[in-house]
Amino acid sequence: MATTAVRFFQTLGNALGTAVFGSVLARLYAAHGPGGDITALARLTGASRAEGVRAFVDATQAVFWGGAALMALAALLALRLPGPGGAKDPSAPPRENEPVPA
Repeated sequence: MATTAVRFFQTLGNALGTAVFGSVLARLYAAHGPGGDITALARLTGASRAEGVRAFVDATQAVFWGGAALMALAALLALRLPGPGGAKDPSAPPRENEPVPA
């Protein structure tokens, strides 16, 4: 059951990540490119092709930096998760099945 849940969320994350980062890439290219969408890049020639490639590289770099920032945030949040035994309050009385420290 746990393996299925992990695979489900991996697949969901892949789909959402591709959609979000693909949209960001397309919008950044459209805003700074020579006109048209990314698929028009293959048909460009001369100076407009160089400008299009540069806009694509800049958009790709922004997407990767955004992904890196998102992963750093996820790592910081993961570090705040409780350990394997959960967060234990030292002043709380021990549970019935838990050994008492000597």
